[in-house]
Amino acid sequence: MTPEHTPPSSLRLPATVLLLFVVPPLALVAWMGLSGSYRGEYWRSIWVRAGLGLVVGSAIPLLIVGVAAALGLLSDPNPNPIGLGLLFFAGGIVGTVLVAVGVISVARRAGD
Repeated sequence: MTPEHTPPSSLRLPATVLLLFVVPPLALVAWMGLSGSYRGEYWRSIWVRAGLGLVVGSAIPLLIVGVAAALGLLSDPNPNPIGLGLLFFAGGIVGTVLVAVGVISVARRAGD
């Protein structure tokens, strides 16, 4: 084995399965993070980047409202941004599907 190639961690499969039942989006991140030298391939995938960008982008408006309320910048100290919550939920689902497509395509290419 060369120093350029490190095998995936032995914890990759158990951690992914555990997180799949607890927090499914983090299961994909665990799979990518514990993939040894193939980790970079996952992060270079356009599917993975698009999915993570969608999740982060859909969370930002909800976070802005929460921070603004915490700082007292809103007239309502306890806002109920249903629309922004639904945006984050939908963006999370679609982003997770995109990341899953990216993980599967990279794993098939790498023979993993």
